[in-house]
Amino acid sequence: MNIYIYENNLALNLEPITLTRPSFDIRCGAFTCIERISILLPDANIHLFVRPDLEDITKETFPGHHVNPSQIDDGLWLLGNALWNAEDIDKIKDHQSTLFYANNTQIGANLTQELGKMWMESGGPLLSDLDIDSAKSDLSTHIVEYLWDAVELTNQQIEKDILFFKEFSTPETDAILINEKNIFAHKSSVISKGAVIDASHGPVIIANETCVKPLTYLEGPLYLGEKCVVEPMTQIKGGCSIGPACKLGGEINSVIIQGWSNKVHDGHLGDAYLGQWVNLGAGTVNSNLKNNYNDIDVMVNGTMINTGSKHVGCFMGDHVKTAIGTRLNTGTVIGPGSNIAVNGFPTKTIHPFSWCVGNKIKRNKWDAFIETAKTVEKRRGLDLSPAEEELLFNIFEI
Repeated sequence: MNIYIYENNLALNLEPITLTRPSFDIRCGAFTCIERISILLPDANIHLFVRPDLEDITKETFPGHHVNPSQIDDGLWLLGNALWNAEDIDKIKDHQSTLFYANNTQIGANLTQELGKMWMESGGPLLSDLDIDSAKSDLSTHIVEYLWDAVELTNQQIEKDILFFKEFSTPETDAILINEKNIFAHKSSVISKGAVIDASHGPVIIANETCVKPLTYLEGPLYLGEKCVVEPMTQIKGGCSIGPACKLGGEINSVIIQGWSNKVHDGHLGDAYLGQWVNLGAGTVNSNLKNNYNDIDVMVNGTMINTGSKHVGCFMGDHVKTAIGTRLNTGTVIGPGSNIAVNGFPTKTIHPFSWCVGNKIKRNKWDAFIETAKTVEKRRGLDLSPAEEELLFNIFEI
């Protein structure tokens, strides 16, 4: 079966995270969107349609898939930033040439080769929805339209994703386990005596080789990815999805971290989404509630959006650094490659590769940035790839 996972023309509504990755590589629940589709369709022949500037990095990140293929065949077309489930995918399988919608957004179709080619020849999903005279049907699948949607939906998505962790089990540990039947840990994880894991409000999932040190408090729904380290006295509260190889400390509440990032010191981080290779200096805190309890506005892709929510924190792209004592206001968006070391609160919209020092905002220096980025990845046993470097440079040059 051919599966075409695609970005649409609203992919940049998920910035700053989607400046450096396709929209189907965002995290919500225990997986990224494409990881979930791959689990639901393990034998599928997966093709990926992405923005041209992401083609090389996508080929590198997903080497087993076809990226922006020229050959189109019969297959299922699935919007990448949707939280797909087996029931809705089966509905699409059973209804060829039907367009499927969720929340008035076109999210899927079962197309013949002819219809698929016609869509791509007219510009494809990156330009517009497929416009054909055909049946239309609604699905229950949720769409992550903005990053705060991912944060809000993570609670319920972790509850659904627990079905995919049948090989995990209640950990054998001297830690305090509350509602232990709802705690799932890989056998290689280490959970120290004195830790408290509370799954009374939702499942707690602890992945391979993750270390939970003494005197920590973990509350579900929570997903802790592979090779994370949770330092003593850390509080991680419900609604968090933490990607691989993160170092965690302080107070973390309703947060998604893409992976490979450090929030290891004291300080509150709430209702936030962080990319990869982020490092928060000691005492970095963010506000997630306005003093007047009004809904929070966020600048997204050049447009001010009313989130409709009173709890919205911050959104940081890849390779963001904050200095000690950094304070961030509600709805702050920080572009990739930025460095924040300011007096008071920085502006709420910080463009990629900004150097915010004192009361001034300058442009980061490329040579200094890329040298640091290579050092950071080298410290974790990885190398900054040519495709990564080229993508970051292209963002820098905009």
